[in-house]
Amino acid sequence: MKINPPQRALQFLRWFCREDYLEEIEGDLTEIFEKQHEISPHQAKWKFSWSVIKYFRPEFMKSFKSYQPNAYGMYKSYFIIAWRSLLKSKAHTLIKISGLALGIASVFLMATYIQHELDYDRYYDHYENLYRITWENENPQTRTPHPMALAMVSDFPEVESAVSLSPLWGPGLTRRTFSVRNLEKDLRFDEKEILAVDTNFFDVFRFPVVRGDGKKALKNVNGMLISESTARKYFGSDDPIGKHLAVNADDALLEVMAVFKDVPPQSHFHFDILVSYVREKSLNPQSEYYTWADFGHFNYVRLKPGADPKALEGKLLPWVRKYINVSDEYFRKATANNFGFRVQPLTDIHLKSKLRWELEPNGNIEYVYIMSAAALLTLVIACINFMNLMTAKSVDRAKEIGIRKTLGALRRQLSFQFLGEAFLVTVIALAIAVLLIEAALPFYNSLTGHSFVFSYKGTLPILIALSCVVTLLAGVYPSFYLSAIQPHSVLKGKVLIGNKGYRLRSVLIVFQFVISMALISGTAIIFNQLNYIQHKDLGFDKEEVLVIPIKNRAINKRIQTLKTELLTIDGVVAVSASSNLPGSQYNQNSISLVETPEFEMDCSEAFVDYDLLKTMNIELGEGRFFLPENLTDTTAAFVINETAARQLNAASVVGKELNWYLDHNDNPIKGPVIGVMKDFHFQSIHHAVQPLIFILYPAYNHLVIKLDPNDFENKIAQIKAVYLKFDESYDFEFAFLDQQLDQQYKSEQRAGLAFGLFAFIAVTIACFGLFGIAMLSFKQRTKEISIRKVMGAPTFQLIILLLSDFTKLIFIAIVIAVPAAWWVMNNWLNNFTYNVGVHPGVFILSGFALILISWITLGYFTLRTSRINPTEVLRSE
Repeated sequence: MKINPPQRALQFLRWFCREDYLEEIEGDLTEIFEKQHEISPHQAKWKFSWSVIKYFRPEFMKSFKSYQPNAYGMYKSYFIIAWRSLLKSKAHTLIKISGLALGIASVFLMATYIQHELDYDRYYDHYENLYRITWENENPQTRTPHPMALAMVSDFPEVESAVSLSPLWGPGLTRRTFSVRNLEKDLRFDEKEILAVDTNFFDVFRFPVVRGDGKKALKNVNGMLISESTARKYFGSDDPIGKHLAVNADDALLEVMAVFKDVPPQSHFHFDILVSYVREKSLNPQSEYYTWADFGHFNYVRLKPGADPKALEGKLLPWVRKYINVSDEYFRKATANNFGFRVQPLTDIHLKSKLRWELEPNGNIEYVYIMSAAALLTLVIACINFMNLMTAKSVDRAKEIGIRKTLGALRRQLSFQFLGEAFLVTVIALAIAVLLIEAALPFYNSLTGHSFVFSYKGTLPILIALSCVVTLLAGVYPSFYLSAIQPHSVLKGKVLIGNKGYRLRSVLIVFQFVISMALISGTAIIFNQLNYIQHKDLGFDKEEVLVIPIKNRAINKRIQTLKTELLTIDGVVAVSASSNLPGSQYNQNSISLVETPEFEMDCSEAFVDYDLLKTMNIELGEGRFFLPENLTDTTAAFVINETAARQLNAASVVGKELNWYLDHNDNPIKGPVIGVMKDFHFQSIHHAVQPLIFILYPAYNHLVIKLDPNDFENKIAQIKAVYLKFDESYDFEFAFLDQQLDQQYKSEQRAGLAFGLFAFIAVTIACFGLFGIAMLSFKQRTKEISIRKVMGAPTFQLIILLLSDFTKLIFIAIVIAVPAAWWVMNNWLNNFTYNVGVHPGVFILSGFALILISWITLGYFTLRTSRINPTEVLRSE
């Protein structure tokens, strides 16, 4: 059995020892080692290593310095040859650089979007310890009782601090606008972003306060805090501390006691003004809104470092029975169905939360995944292009490689040369990519709705790192492949592409077009779904419907007079009023039939007037709607939708008495169901139609006006004039309902457009690669084509011959891509309750499109090669 000395010591000896001494020293040390190994293996290894170290002396060492000038000259030679090679094949170089530049620019832009989405709510101090408390039952929601926050601090040692907050528009989250005035400067603005918060708000959300004392301000019944931008808006360059603003919620003057930095854009909620719950409770001391009975607030907790949020979550439902009268039956039901309070990480809210009553529209983690996949696939396509083009060029570089090897160049030196060449191409591509990014950024910002800024200081290191990754991904294989060419093959003129290289290139081309096919079909399905969303029948008219927010609640007492005057305007078809609009958030309470109170269910609700169905063209399926002549309709009568009727488990509900548990009161309001309207989508079509109830009551937040489709500008001017006669205290605002509804799907539309753009770029890069491979491949087949022409082959047959190899590869790519794309897109569509499904026609058309694109790409060289003059080609042989 052969005994080997320690390998690391032996390698070290071979690295530093001079060639003329190495064989003798290594032989002597090995012989001594073998003898000592028989006595003590451990001691033999130690003595061998020590002997190697003793030989590490100048007289036995290689003269490393002598190689430095040669190494420098070699690297300089590599650079010059690489540069000349790039200039020699300008078309080939242009394709390589263009593909990489487009790839790097696209990946950077997509990565910018991805990072922006992932960075939401991460600017808070120790954000990883911040959580939101939510309630999960049949209809999971974000809101929980106001006293819960402070009770959790008292009862759970792992809770460091907690805060309750709510938008100032209050119960039901029907967004209201408040008029805020600087009486000294006679300035007035309408404000929506006003929050009521607990006094310990800054213990949880540690916002920088730039002026004043934030905690003190929240303890003052007449104190308020404003953002820096709000301070500039009302006070200019003056110091706002100690100044007063009038807020029309109760027309009281509030003192500005602190100024905080503006809330960053990457937050799941925003606010410009903070007021204290101390004030709100003093205005309504008996309101149930601030008790355990009302799930109407947003509660956040800061846990102590190391606390287990899941363990806390498991304690909440049993604990809350201390404060809320939960029956044993409901507790058993909640436990069996996994109902209860959830501890939701703050950083999960923007991308992963799909609950009712979100403070602002959230993003979607699915689009981050889609964009990440698109970025990765684009980078892969760009790298594959480079690999294919480098290896396909091997015939043209064979003589250079053969000569270098004959002169003694080692394979690793040649590998390093070609890796350096790859890096040179990548650096040039990087410079072009930077220019592309700067040029494309304004368009990209308008496409995504963000305000990304290109910063050389923060961005260049990322781009350089990306370039190094691209160099390694794209350059390693070509460098090893090219350096493996044997000099004797060059001398004999037998350097061919080789089956192995050809097969790998074919596999890479197939892989590129698998990605391209998946991107084309995926883009088509995304746009089909977006088109379906925009044009699906929602069950009501959304076109030519003007919506005016009712900012002054006093108008509700004169609503009929206002409607009458508006109807005198030529082109106003119908006028109505409602507390809620389709697409907005609806308050919920429970309902049940009086005869079957055990079938109690949550139901969205809206307060409406007599003309809402007519104005919005909502169909009535059974019974009747509210009528002015039926005085009982104003006391207690209900119209419900078909979904509510079905869930009440009755054959026919019209005429039956209904319990309406307003504010979850144990003493419900009773009244008959007078009508059942057909289901319409009052929420986004991400959700199935939920139960809905209409009540005739003047608690309106919106005026709804149906117009004829002509001369909107003139009609709106007349409507404004009439409206301002009833309310001059607020700015007149309006919107069209269809535009408001489109905002629900803005994130999908933007993500779809961005994905489509980058899919187009990825396919373009793939076509660049196909173009470059075809250019080299057809060039190498000119002799074959010439012989075929001499033998009488027609041009059409030659075109088919030249296209067939690439077309086969594309067909293989289509066959592989379809199942994968089908599975991925079907999973994405499942996020929508209503979707177009995955239709085979999409893949058929996408396949034809891919083949057509590839044929167009190959067309120029196919025609040129098929028309060559065989005499000129064969004469040169």
